[in-house]
Amino acid sequence: MNHSVANISALCDELLLNIFSKLSNIDVLYSFIGINQRFDKLARDITFTQSIDLTIISSDKNKNSRTTSIFDRFYLDIIPKIQHNIECFTLDSLSMERVLCIGNYSKFHKLNLVNLEIEMAFHIFNDESSFLHIFEDQISHLAITISDDSTAEHIRSLATKIFTTIFVTFKNLTHLDFELEDDFVYPPLSLIDLPSTACYSSNIVELNVRVRNFDDCLCLLDGRLSQLNTFIIKIDKIQNSSKTLDNKKILYNLKCFSLISTTRTNAYDTQIVPLLHHMSQLEKLTLSLVAKDRNSFIDGTQLHNDILYKMAHLHTFIFDITTRNVIFSQVILPFSDDVRRTFIERGYHTDCYIDYYSEGINLCHVYSLPFTMKRMYNVTNSFPGGLFMNVRKLSLSDLFIPFEHDFFVKISQAFPLVSQLALLNMWKQQKKLTDEQTCSIIEYSHLVQLSLISAHTDYVKQFLFNSKSHLPCLDTLDVKYQDLITVTDNFTTDAARDNCAKLKNIIFDATPFVYSENFYLYFPSL
Repeated sequence: MNHSVANISALCDELLLNIFSKLSNIDVLYSFIGINQRFDKLARDITFTQSIDLTIISSDKNKNSRTTSIFDRFYLDIIPKIQHNIECFTLDSLSMERVLCIGNYSKFHKLNLVNLEIEMAFHIFNDESSFLHIFEDQISHLAITISDDSTAEHIRSLATKIFTTIFVTFKNLTHLDFELEDDFVYPPLSLIDLPSTACYSSNIVELNVRVRNFDDCLCLLDGRLSQLNTFIIKIDKIQNSSKTLDNKKILYNLKCFSLISTTRTNAYDTQIVPLLHHMSQLEKLTLSLVAKDRNSFIDGTQLHNDILYKMAHLHTFIFDITTRNVIFSQVILPFSDDVRRTFIERGYHTDCYIDYYSEGINLCHVYSLPFTMKRMYNVTNSFPGGLFMNVRKLSLSDLFIPFEHDFFVKISQAFPLVSQLALLNMWKQQKKLTDEQTCSIIEYSHLVQLSLISAHTDYVKQFLFNSKSHLPCLDTLDVKYQDLITVTDNFTTDAARDNCAKLKNIIFDATPFVYSENFYLYFPSL
């Protein structure tokens, strides 16, 4: 060991810094602060002390005592020595209060808080919080991710209070990312009832937020955020309403706009298109929408004529648009190639597929390529395939045709890094049981969360049977209890045992009063 240290010490500073740069800065600080004068000085270099992410430590759930020891060393020894270099912290509820009470962070202005429960977030961001009073003039960049599966009615009220407190308190705030994860099941921010003076932080340049409905979006664009340059908004429900922006109002400073909504809306033409008319200065536009009840599919011609021709400065247009349940006036119905051509003619690289089920029941899904979004929804049997390296959350939905094994092969190849998958299909698979042995085993290498609550029992077998799928990282399963009993033969068959062994969370449609005798033997990690 001494011989190894001597060899490392013989290296020049430049080479040592190059070696250190290959490591996480948390490892560098923990390993070399306090070792000797030379290593200590190198480890305190601005490269390793400017941004501190302590969630790297807390993510190690298998070594609790060691994790506590590492945290203690950072709290008591390392952070006090480098506090004057720190500009950015990434923290969770385990480290938040203790870290920010340590000392004087003279350069600190960026804070990322991840995986907070709503009650903890409210504890941090309320009028009596010491954190607010200490850092209200210092924070310019704030990112918060709230992950909370509570369904209590006061949850949305708390989220709205947190959001408005942030706006009112941090006078020098320029960047705000207020993320409510998908498991935040109660409707999120509702801003329409707030007084016009509630959110006055006119310094905001970039804003990323999830809100309840379209009126909340219009509230944030009513002029109070006059310096807004980049606006990313996720809207749970887009409906027609009487609230509008002044027709003469142009959002001159807005250069980048992303509108994301996964629920169906019949207000595309009456709400979304008029809003985009106020954004003639946009340079980048992202739309992820599901429109319904129109008289045509949304295609390149419609987008150009209604929206894009007004945006002379636009250089990037990213889209994932589904149109459903169109009532066509023309006799000849468009094919995928027809829709795709309307984009190609205008220089957009696009793919598209169309499903016609019956009169008035149809679907057109068109998306830009390369696909840069992290989510894709409404994927049906007609999906043409491809490679989507950015997608982490995926929804497969077909209300009329079953998904067969070959379809899942295509999905696993197209979305190799998907970590969350939801399935909506109540049709029984048609493949004969005698053919199952010839099916290739599908690998879902990164799949962590799987939802089969809205799927036929066949799909529980499709994913959990070892002969069909391999799920090495599966952590959470959303499924009907009776389906699980049926597929596992009351938790006795070996066919699904391997894929179930690592499960740490199972969410049932209805929690049974008494679990089967073999239940916990079948799921040893619960």
